[in-house]
Amino acid sequence: MTATSFLQSPGRRYSIRAYFGAIVIVSIASTLFLAGWLGFQSVVSERTQIEQSAHHRAREITTAIEREIISTQNLLTALASSHLLQDGQLEQFYRQAAEVAHQLNIQIVLRDAQTDQYLFNTAFPWGTHMPRVVPAPVRDLAAQSVRSGKPSVSGVIFDQLLKQDLIAVLLPVTHDGTISYFLCVGLPLVNFAELLDRLQLDDGWIATIIDRTGVIVARSMKHSEFAGKQVPVYPETSGADAQGVSTGINLEGVPFHWFNGQSQLSGWRVSVGVPDSALATPFKRALVGYGGVGALLLAAAIALLYFLGNRLSQSFGALGIDRKPTRDEFSALFEHAPNGVVVMDSDGLIALLNVQIESMFGYGRDELVGRSLEMLVPARFRSGHSEFRQGYLRSPATRPMGAGRTLFARRKDGSEFAIEVGLNPISTRAGSLVIATVVDITERLRSEGQLAEVLAEHDDLRRRLMQAQEQERLRLARELHDQTGQDIAAAMLTLKGLEPSVDSAGQGGLQRLRGLLDQIGKTLQRVARQLRPTSIDDLELGAALANHISEWSEQFGIEADFHCGGSLDDLGQEVRTTVYRLIQESLSNVAKHAGADSVSVVIDRAEAMLRLTIEDNGCGFDTATAGKRAREEFRGGLGIAGMRERVALIGGEIELESSIGAGTTIFAGIPFEPGEAME
Repeated sequence: MTATSFLQSPGRRYSIRAYFGAIVIVSIASTLFLAGWLGFQSVVSERTQIEQSAHHRAREITTAIEREIISTQNLLTALASSHLLQDGQLEQFYRQAAEVAHQLNIQIVLRDAQTDQYLFNTAFPWGTHMPRVVPAPVRDLAAQSVRSGKPSVSGVIFDQLLKQDLIAVLLPVTHDGTISYFLCVGLPLVNFAELLDRLQLDDGWIATIIDRTGVIVARSMKHSEFAGKQVPVYPETSGADAQGVSTGINLEGVPFHWFNGQSQLSGWRVSVGVPDSALATPFKRALVGYGGVGALLLAAAIALLYFLGNRLSQSFGALGIDRKPTRDEFSALFEHAPNGVVVMDSDGLIALLNVQIESMFGYGRDELVGRSLEMLVPARFRSGHSEFRQGYLRSPATRPMGAGRTLFARRKDGSEFAIEVGLNPISTRAGSLVIATVVDITERLRSEGQLAEVLAEHDDLRRRLMQAQEQERLRLARELHDQTGQDIAAAMLTLKGLEPSVDSAGQGGLQRLRGLLDQIGKTLQRVARQLRPTSIDDLELGAALANHISEWSEQFGIEADFHCGGSLDDLGQEVRTTVYRLIQESLSNVAKHAGADSVSVVIDRAEAMLRLTIEDNGCGFDTATAGKRAREEFRGGLGIAGMRERVALIGGEIELESSIGAGTTIFAGIPFEPGEAME
């Protein structure tokens, strides 16, 4: 009995089509389940990142509020110690305070503690008649400050003279153990609104600062409309947790999730609101993408089941079961395969191809056979592709090429298109060959555009988070340089004002204090440069790196050699920042863990590939036996995984070589467009 008659016998219960259909259905169901699970994990991860970002924003605002208040308290302390105030030279003290108030956009008020009379307000000229009536909130604030002996912070107070809402910070001034004056700084609410504006919240997000009595201090949206008003439900939600997450509607009636924080210094509440629609968007995108992919797979499965099932039923046992194909049959199968097939030898030369390759790339067969495979690769990837091909030939295995990313090929006319490549090594009498199956996935990417958009947005979110980190570094550097620098300048000014009233024995102490303040200023400048050196933005990258490496070498006493093979001026800002951070992190890890006495940093290029080599002669470690956790702990900081992720976002790769007692070497390759090439 032949295989055909067996399939058609009455005793056989199911046809080959039924078995094939079952296999296809099980495969599709497994694929859909895996895709759904991966999509769900991606959505959960994206939502978690949004929530973490909102919590981080709330903490940022809380820290900024406390920094603003502490800065004001320090200013009050400096002014209260002025010898002009202590000696009763009020007009000269008024002029000093008015200059400070003008520079900082605040008002400074002095009140006599004995007569309860206002002596001056820097918002008005010296000698202006001040009202004798002290508002109740200011009296309460003064009493609180007297009890605590420290500066006190009010909620929102309406200033009758200036006709505006403000925040008051008050400090009692003692003389010979008796409270002589009350010194007060009035901060306009717009100062806190500007603080929120600098955060650059995502579209639709709302940040609100609310004082202890439920009055809005500042709001990132419609500040002028809501500032100074009582919140109907405190804060903008019901059942709000001062340090957690709550839900409700905002003042415009839109459903929000609120991520809350509270300042321990002022008692104010900070709420960062994310619209419910923004949190639901990842789920909607994933659902639409999953439904579209599922429909396409189902349609493809039905067509495949009908077509291939029928063909298998007709030809089962004719070819591949009872006999091997003839030469002509093999040639027909090879030539008419639905996908492009190209065979490459160990030198990377094309040995064989089918008609689909000719049609796909626009070349004739005689134009390709015997030529390098790299002629089918876009110019910007050729150098890297050659290295990857050689690496594959050293340890060949059946696998897809470029797993996890989209590959591109180049036609004869110079146009590019997206492909998938499957590699399969074979051994013949003539030597080792590699069969590459090439599939044009342009149409598939178009049909799966929604799913691709979800994945692209995930990568874009990670890129934006890293950009946000750089922006935060820049903001902190500016805060250290500008705000804290002003505080130190105010302290230096105060010390200078004290010199005439201090005897010769105290002059030495003042000099030491000024020296300490000067050292603190230099330390803050160094920290600001480490957070975001201005040289990244202002100098050529090669010069910025040379400066950093030279300063690092001098600081840690490690000999450092730096070589840059050309200018880096034409590189994009993202590539420049990534290169700088990679070298900065690597050198930091060498100083912390390597125990090296020399380091070499080399930057060069090969065609459209930027190559970095960072080598030290330190203790090293065994990469063959050390686990991932051990390697990360050895390197600390961002770790190799963090640096790999950062470089991968701009299309690059990192490799690590190390052995015990022989040091460590980091290799990084970063592609760039021909327009970005180094001169």
